Amino acid sequence: VVIFIEVSNSETLNTVEIQQTISERLNLPWNDAEPIAKRAKFLIKALTRKRFVILLDDSKLILTTRYREVCFQMNAQRSLIEMRILGNDASWELFLGKLSKEASASVGWLGSQNGTREHAMKIAQSCGGLPLA
Repeated sequence: VVIFIEVSNSETLNTVEIQQTISERLNLPWNDAEPIAKRAKFLIKALTRKRFVILLDDSKLILTTRYREVCFQMNAQRSLIEMRILGNDASWELFLGKLSKEASASVGWLGSQNGTREHAMKIAQSCGGLPLA
């Protein structure tokens, strides 16, 4: 799903209008009486079940990439913040911290018998130490 939203360069964002645009694009019901925070939770839940891209026109964005060249192609090098990669131990701890209790238990001592732990370690290593991966 592609969602295109024009965001003016004004100092205040029209949150309701942005939420309404997203709702319309996803064919979701709209309730004017709902508070912004409740509507935001509903939209987040709906978006987690979709593959989507949101295009914000006339807006400042944060771009994350593994490749410095991408920043230069997007003319985003002026405010470049370089993140260092995590070491193996820190990457593994971050990976384990994001697992559900059930998944974490299967990666534990029982996981070494059925190959789950080794598979999980390969997944964590494939992120290359990047916290956002």
